[in-house]
Amino acid sequence: MTATVEQCLTETAALAQSEPGLVKLLWEQEAETRWSKLDHLLYLPVLGLTRPRDLYYYQGQGLQGLYGFTYKYLTVEHFLGRLSRLQVGQPLAAALAQTYSQAWYPGNSPLLIFADWHIKPHWTKQPTHAGHVTMWGRVMPGTKQLILNGPAGHLLGGWDMAIDLHLSQVLVDLEADLADLLQRPIAYTICDSDGGGLPTGQRYAAAERFYVSRLAQPGYPLDAFELLSDWQPVTGDPDREVVAARWRDPVKTAAEVRDLVLMRRLNDLNPTRIYVGCLPPELRVADVPGVYRQRWNHQERRIRELVNGANLNANFGYTYQTVSDRTQQRQWVGAQAKVEVSQQRLAQHEAAIGNLRRQLASLRQTYQQQRQTWGKVLTDLQQHYRDRQQAGQPLRRCQQRLARHDRARDALTGRYRRQRHKRLDQLRQRRQQRLTAQAELDTRQAARDTLDTAALCRERDLAKDQMMLNLQVLLGNLHDWARTHYFAPAWQRLELDTAIELIYRKPGRVHWGEQEIEVVLEPYRYPEHQQAMQETCRRFNAANIRWRDGRLLRIQVAPVA
Repeated sequence: MTATVEQCLTETAALAQSEPGLVKLLWEQEAETRWSKLDHLLYLPVLGLTRPRDLYYYQGQGLQGLYGFTYKYLTVEHFLGRLSRLQVGQPLAAALAQTYSQAWYPGNSPLLIFADWHIKPHWTKQPTHAGHVTMWGRVMPGTKQLILNGPAGHLLGGWDMAIDLHLSQVLVDLEADLADLLQRPIAYTICDSDGGGLPTGQRYAAAERFYVSRLAQPGYPLDAFELLSDWQPVTGDPDREVVAARWRDPVKTAAEVRDLVLMRRLNDLNPTRIYVGCLPPELRVADVPGVYRQRWNHQERRIRELVNGANLNANFGYTYQTVSDRTQQRQWVGAQAKVEVSQQRLAQHEAAIGNLRRQLASLRQTYQQQRQTWGKVLTDLQQHYRDRQQAGQPLRRCQQRLARHDRARDALTGRYRRQRHKRLDQLRQRRQQRLTAQAELDTRQAARDTLDTAALCRERDLAKDQMMLNLQVLLGNLHDWARTHYFAPAWQRLELDTAIELIYRKPGRVHWGEQEIEVVLEPYRYPEHQQAMQETCRRFNAANIRWRDGRLLRIQVAPVA
């Protein structure tokens, strides 16, 4: 880790040739001084501090045992500012991700990753981009952090992003960049319901990549799907069963690019959870629930560990730039879409009214023409009747023809009146619908026009937050490495906040020798803790760990008096 951080800082500073003052500000100091300031930032949670400003009144002895002194607020804050001006956060996140990958998962075999949005809120009264913060149940400013974990929950990295971004906009591209960076393929990605929407599936299908997610609200009945196979028991969970399916609605089926997997309890009819995604060929349907459930222990729990132990929800630096209010612009686009729907509906009513008017005119014209034709026929029949009457011929057939003519004329008039009344009713209905559509259009246009698309708002510079996120993830990985390789078996499941209180903040004394650095911790109150620390010290000393200057590190716990 030390070599990765040093190399990344050096390369980033070398690229900043256009502003040599930045390089001088950072690199005029000695390496030991730089690392002492980085350690101050890295170990803030271990000291019980949240931000550099907490060093202003800090009187503890934590870092004094390492360096003989403790930097105060301004020195550390200025150093963090210099790092942010170098824009070293993103390059360092990429370099550390590569190091973590090889440390936890050596080789180049396909890698399974877990992806999750973590939103940390930002309290401000200034106009700022906002989003829905689940933990607070409200819409407010904040920062979205994309946290990636590998198998067994080992952290791969974190990236700070604007809160108004959606997972579908960044995950596929970041996954492709990560595969190139790590020089190994990504087997598939597991994400929560944020990635369960159709846009994410479309992005993955277009990129020909694989992922597993779930629908946020699975309240669909079984008859909304067509089953593609028989129900089969879930691997490792005989009380539930799964089946591959597709939508029964042909419109949804035509638009769907995701695989659907339904899960239900054995005695239930409707599914209780719907998994979606572009499933890899080697992943069986029965294995999907078990694979997805891993994210609770391998990611959600790790994020909560960083929240509690590494100040993951803290904000660092409040410099900002003024940008267009993207929230207002998106709202305007949504409002304009509604206006266009109302305009289209109003145009349909207008077209229907015009069509009905033309039908009424055509119907009236046709009726008048038919009346004229029937009138001529009636005149001929009457003349024929009079001629036969004068000639003394039988009149029965003429009377029958006149009666049929009268009945046909009455039927024609009745049919015309019925069709006319029907068209008039439709016209009145369409006119009422037009009034309703016009009122709806006026309301939506008024709502759209109230949105100020030219308004500006603040967008925080996330350079400091990204740098501190790198250190928070690094601290989590260092703890993970320590408990995996050095801790006694009884302590290998300790979370970071518990380990800080029990181990990392344990009082003791440090002796700096020429060849060795000896750390003697005070004894523990409880025998099980004392035994666990003795075993931990034995394992640590057996690894022959050395300090940055080459001196051997030795740790022991004082015996109980």
